[in-house]
Amino acid sequence: MTSSNNREALIASLTQDLEPVARVKPAHGVMLIGFATLIAAAASIAGFEFWTGMLTGEASGFFWISNGLLLMVGLASTAALVSNALPRVGSRGDAPEWSALMLGVLPVAAILTLLSVESGHEHAGFFDSALWYWPCAAASLGAGLLVGIAAVLFLRRGAPVSLERSGWLTGLAAGALGTLAYGITCPLDTIGHVGITHIVPVAIAAVIGRLVIPSLIRW
Repeated sequence: MTSSNNREALIASLTQDLEPVARVKPAHGVMLIGFATLIAAAASIAGFEFWTGMLTGEASGFFWISNGLLLMVGLASTAALVSNALPRVGSRGDAPEWSALMLGVLPVAAILTLLSVESGHEHAGFFDSALWYWPCAAASLGAGLLVGIAAVLFLRRGAPVSLERSGWLTGLAAGALGTLAYGITCPLDTIGHVGITHIVPVAIAAVIGRLVIPSLIRW
């Protein structure tokens, strides 16, 4: 009888300070990151104006391909991110890795194309003049910061086990969605600019995410 009373007292002492909390759902993370992306897009439009060339047919095919792949990376990374914040038994998807590899084809294709064009024109300029307009990369990282903050807020509510993977995923999602949010204001749609300058922020954000995010979401 004494043993039973001691057990009940122990359980009571362990649970007396516990309080019920709202359940964290993957949909909450998706909506939070999606809302941050919309805010980043609105801020980009307010600061740089919407590029109407997308509506009038001025945008090149390469522009749509690049932004389509950015969207795929952003969606795949977001889905994996919110799943990673809620540990469960099962296989881990590798969609973000594959989509990032697909995105990595763009800079290679852009460089090969530019080299081919350059070699065929004796007096052509050094690659593509729009390629060197790097403020776009800085603006994309700024937009991605809003997405990254939203992702960190959600991860802190969850219980991510793999902090390093969460860092990579946060960086990929923030870089891709931030670049996509800013991209609707950028009128430079040449192969070199879109295929290289708009992809570099994704790689930079992924590295920053891996180095910074784990310390922000550690239990």
